Amino acid sequence: MPFPFLPRPVPVLAGALAAGLVLAVAGCSHITPLGPTAPQPQQLRTPIDLQAMGVQEFEPSTGQCPAGYTRLSAPGQSAACYRPLGPPATFTSAAVSPGPTAGPVNAPPTSYGLLIAVPAADRAELTAVTTQASNVQGAVDISVAGKVWGLPLAMAPLTRGVFTIMLPSKNQGDQLQGILVPSG
Repeated sequence: MPFPFLPRPVPVLAGALAAGLVLAVAGCSHITPLGPTAPQPQQLRTPIDLQAMGVQEFEPSTGQCPAGYTRLSAPGQSAACYRPLGPPATFTSAAVSPGPTAGPVNAPPTSYGLLIAVPAADRAELTAVTTQASNVQGAVDISVAGKVWGLPLAMAPLTRGVFTIMLPSKNQGDQLQGILVPSG
């Protein structure tokens, strides 16, 4: 599942570009604006770990993962076989806000997104992880509190310090946001 995108009207896009706040979407020539104002990064209640992963299909004859790979899945995604390509990057502060939803045009949304914006000091680390994954057409394991919340394919590096965690429901989005953002 690539980092998803949602086309926006031109006036919204122009405002976002003027503010310099855009999400470079992997695998697409489109960008998804965050809007003219974005929340400021804050200390997270629980860190977010991102790790570049190689991806393989199950062995057809056995239904098992190849040697060195582990079966992983994320909410709303089928299990596949993954292996770490390097150490995880841990982000302890970020701006977290509800983000774009994805689904067929003129239909109820089928998923819910959380936009994550890391501080400027952490952008290089986010770019390094997504570059490592995109170089091998791999995925990025997005984990919080020991649980995998996303395994999107990395079609291109993310260089703006922003990514989206797509979840199958608003309830799961609210749950993850509650884990990440301190109350009060």
